[in-house]
Amino acid sequence: MNRMNNSALSRTGSACGAVFAIVLFAANGDGSQPFSGPRAVAGIAALTLAIPFLGYLATLLRPSTEAGAGGWLASTALGSGIAWAALKLGSGAPELAMVKAHVAAGSGLHAALAAIADAATVISLFPLAVCCAAIAVLAFRTRVLPRWLAAGAGITAVALAVNGAVLQATSVPAMLLFVLWTLLASGYLTIQAWRTPAAAPAVPAGAMGATKAATRV
Repeated sequence: MNRMNNSALSRTGSACGAVFAIVLFAANGDGSQPFSGPRAVAGIAALTLAIPFLGYLATLLRPSTEAGAGGWLASTALGSGIAWAALKLGSGAPELAMVKAHVAAGSGLHAALAAIADAATVISLFPLAVCCAAIAVLAFRTRVLPRWLAAGAGITAVALAVNGAVLQATSVPAMLLFVLWTLLASGYLTIQAWRTPAAAPAVPAGAMGATKAATRV
């Protein structure tokens, strides 16, 4: 039963990445659509699902021992990923405020709130770049991900850093690269989770001896 539960949890964690990528892309579209409540909720839910995926991935990338570089790099990947998600979720607050307060389009307040939302999105690229860089290093070391996905994480980290360096940018194409990488990584990990059964829990030596003694009796 525990093995089945562990397998189901692994598949859920790995699949969260694909759901995040697909739903976020569908909710955002080309970015020119007017505000829509259902699309906003879908985008918020998608960004939230990125957190359990990163948590699952960080667990896989963490070495068996917490000591050394691997332990803190895995924690860095998860922590910076959560920081990105928090900033990106926060970037939706100004748009929601504009809708709730009925701020007229073209007004100074509308422009200021839109600029805050854009700035939060650009700033969020920096922790996301750190997250991808840590994932790339650990993926090459642990071989949890194939080399092409490890290299893709490194390329994505560079693209995010470059995109984030343009502080006045109004578009974030590097984010789309991260969404694509997440979709591919999630698909690979989900397939692996289906193919590989969860490891059986370790049985203490004393309990094993007691079981054998009971069997003999």
